[in-house]
Amino acid sequence: MPGTKISRLVGVAMIFGSLLGTAFASNAAEPNLNLSDEERTQANKIFFERCAGCHGVLRKGATGKPLTTDITKERGYDTLVAFITYGSPAGMPNWGTSGELSESQIDLMARYLLNEPQTPPEFGMPEMKASWNLAVPPDKRPTKKMNDWDIDNLFSVTLRDAGQIALIDGNTYEIKTIIKTGYAVHITRISANGRYLLVIGRDARINMIDLWMKEPATVASIKIGMEARSVESSKMKGFEDKYAIAGAYWPPQFTIMDGHTLEPLKIVSTRGMTVDTQDYHPASGARGKPQSSKIWTRVGDQSSRR
Repeated sequence: MPGTKISRLVGVAMIFGSLLGTAFASNAAEPNLNLSDEERTQANKIFFERCAGCHGVLRKGATGKPLTTDITKERGYDTLVAFITYGSPAGMPNWGTSGELSESQIDLMARYLLNEPQTPPEFGMPEMKASWNLAVPPDKRPTKKMNDWDIDNLFSVTLRDAGQIALIDGNTYEIKTIIKTGYAVHITRISANGRYLLVIGRDARINMIDLWMKEPATVASIKIGMEARSVESSKMKGFEDKYAIAGAYWPPQFTIMDGHTLEPLKIVSTRGMTVDTQDYHPASGARGKPQSSKIWTRVGDQSSRR
């Protein structure tokens, strides 16, 4: 209907008019950029949960644009508030109008982005070993499948926001069980023998789930960094399930673990120089093919084989 279309256009115009008015208001008071320890802790938590996945741990950009201070200060406080509140057509969520963040939280995040980013803490072998939990050692696990599940036709479904996975029967679509894993579950990988699931969340926590148990559950877990996305078990002939590997965004490194217990064995840093300008770049990624013996690391636009 013509009237309906006009109403919608008016509504859109009002929203963007409000956004622009907020972004470029000249009479707004200067924001206080000094953050208390409590405010910084809260902002760090919000940034990790809502922002780092797209904008990067160091705010240098990833899927989303960089949010370094040379950019945020040029845009200014009001523009940051507007973008956080209303989002953008490019894919920035509308954290304010969706109700995900309050006005005070949006104010905090706008001020936070006008401050220099803090370097996150390192996460090495002592921290990994402290986080490692071997809930059920291999010799205490079943020697045969203890349930009647068809594990060859089983879906592992990511329940991202709940920090869980759902195991669903592929024949009946029945939810067999729901298992709690790490924060913001990212992927599930299956072992070479089809018995174990390896689940990793954005918080870099890995859960190894044994599908042979009467009620499948976590038998080992470990945290391999501050933020991560991927895990895999070895599938090369002769090395099936001997090792597991996980790559972290921060610290930029990958960790090789025992494939049956997740005990950390070796950490390899992926920090390096960019290929174009030869500048040091602290954040990078690692990628491997489980059927191969090779691992590729990427630093900026640089790729190398290990």
